[in-house]
Amino acid sequence: MSTTSALATSYYLYHSYGGTYHDAEKSPSIPDDDSKMCWAASAANILAWTGWGYPSGESFHNEDDIFKYFQDHWTNVGGNPYFGLDWWFDGVNDSQGVAGWSQVDDEGGGFWTDKYFSNYYLSSNSVSEAMNNIALLTVNGYGTSLGVINGNTGHAITAWGFDYDYNDATDTLSYDGIWVTDSDDNMDVTDPANSLVYYDVFYYQGAWFLENFYGTDSWYISEVHGLAQMPVPVPPAVWLLGSGLIGLVGLRKRRTA
Repeated sequence: MSTTSALATSYYLYHSYGGTYHDAEKSPSIPDDDSKMCWAASAANILAWTGWGYPSGESFHNEDDIFKYFQDHWTNVGGNPYFGLDWWFDGVNDSQGVAGWSQVDDEGGGFWTDKYFSNYYLSSNSVSEAMNNIALLTVNGYGTSLGVINGNTGHAITAWGFDYDYNDATDTLSYDGIWVTDSDDNMDVTDPANSLVYYDVFYYQGAWFLENFYGTDSWYISEVHGLAQMPVPVPPAVWLLGSGLIGLVGLRKRRTA
């Protein structure tokens, strides 16, 4: 993990679209409430950045307030950002009753029942296209949550930018790294400052791996979730051609913590 970029061109979501990055953190004082809720912290980050996290009549001021709402309404079990985001819109948890998944134990959500969540959401579990999809979502203004895997362990982080090199002679683009926030980064600190960190990435055997993520090079990007800024709808289908981005329906949904 590094706080300085590689020698490449950096593209940051918030530089192009305004605002700033968000970094909801798990609490060291209440580990039994949120220790496995990385998926909800990442969902809170992109809800805050896109504007969907501040429905009229509610008192959410930042990503931490939004994350706290998830803590108050869901069990401390692994989940997936998709289920949390969809519930925030329509009040329905599509994984309710499924063993091993976080459950809604206090009715809530449903802040945007007049909107069709699928009009604002994109995702893919194509591991080979992960960096292309991160770049596409970022340059089109989407808040982006990532699922990462190491063996049987899953985790969720939030992407805020990427580093790349463009070769004019060959007209080719290569990716060097990503800028992320991670709900586990400051678990031992009470009320920590938000922290944006950089990881080099490398492509190996059809997947994009993060270098020195939690001390190893074994974590790879498994899923990419994108939420559009309100009230911008998903671009026309032609925008998606060749991107590998598709709806999550029918895809494997992996629990993360």
